[in-house]
Amino acid sequence: QLINVSASSKHWAFFIDTIYAITYGQDSLEQTKTSSMTNPAYTLSLDIDDFRQARVEQRPELTHDLIEGEICVRVDKIAMTANSISYGFAGKSGLIRYLDIYPANEGFANLPCWGYGDIVQSKHPDITIGDRIYGFLPIASHVTMVPGDISTGGFTDIRECRAVVPPFYNEYAFTKSEPGYAAEFEEAIMLFRPLFGTSFLMQSYCEDHNFYGATRIVVTSASAKTAMGFGYLMRKHFSGKIETIGLTSTKNKGFVESLDCYDVVVTYDEVGLIPVGPETLVFDVAGNEDVVAALHTRLGDTIPYSGAVGKTHWNAGAFGATRDLPGAKPVFWSAPDQIAVLRERIGSGAMMRQMGAAMIDFMMAASGWIKLSESHGPEAMAEKIQDMLDGEVGAEEGIILRP
Repeated sequence: QLINVSASSKHWAFFIDTIYAITYGQDSLEQTKTSSMTNPAYTLSLDIDDFRQARVEQRPELTHDLIEGEICVRVDKIAMTANSISYGFAGKSGLIRYLDIYPANEGFANLPCWGYGDIVQSKHPDITIGDRIYGFLPIASHVTMVPGDISTGGFTDIRECRAVVPPFYNEYAFTKSEPGYAAEFEEAIMLFRPLFGTSFLMQSYCEDHNFYGATRIVVTSASAKTAMGFGYLMRKHFSGKIETIGLTSTKNKGFVESLDCYDVVVTYDEVGLIPVGPETLVFDVAGNEDVVAALHTRLGDTIPYSGAVGKTHWNAGAFGATRDLPGAKPVFWSAPDQIAVLRERIGSGAMMRQMGAAMIDFMMAASGWIKLSESHGPEAMAEKIQDMLDGEVGAEEGIILRP
């Protein structure tokens, strides 16, 4: 069954009273258990050549009789962001093999997203049915895992197919052990935690390298949540020392300016107006080779570092493609590499605590403008993915998929 249709979505206001609340709740867990075992298991696989095309594949083996050591997780809800699409393009390019961790039929791909699921079957002596987890999940009703490195906080999926990506992407957290976890904040956490985590790591990377001596940073796709978070952190910690310029479309300029995340907001056709002079870092969240070329042509040898972070402009050529340009040669900036640096220096626990504390303020600020949109079931999810790829989703919309 191929799905290729347009979507309209419901929006409702989203407000976070406080992220510090520590309460715990499970959303109708018993109902979840029952429905998860009676409805057919499926994946929503995307055409590898055109992510707009999706196919529902019935996968009864996902709820098969488990072998010793396996668990079955019912996927409850996941966040679809520009970052999710970037995973797909990075996987296609071979930079990081995101599309290999959930194997799909030939010609199709299972896109990984961040979200929540419930353990509905377990053949592992240390994993309990009913526990809720957060981590990397496919757009699917269920997923089978083999837990390893189990602790009170979570576990790692040690299936062989997961070994192709950095370990960070294979780790799952038990919500019952997450500090400050509250069920009412799950949507915000899904949308912002992985994206703001990248923002946090970008800031950490800049500090580790003393900003390469630069006093200015240009961030493309300034309306993307990763770019927003980075701009927010830069303004909070380095205002007056490092100038941040957010590069965005004419359509999104007003919205980006209202965020107050950047010192200056410039549209893509205004690159030629950026003053030349200060040493300037470039972080390309858009993945648009033409935009990067325009920046390098304008700023030339004043660019000591140029890093490719994401690909929100999915129609703008191959991911990570570069040309012979003035200034520092554009390179692929790796969040997993910076995670490894921080883990070695301060440990995983301290890194996550610092990241979480930094995210609280940003999430509180974002609560004033984010609008949630939920899509239930494979058809609605496929429609929303296509809308996103067609540019019909506003920068303020937070997309939640409910398999």
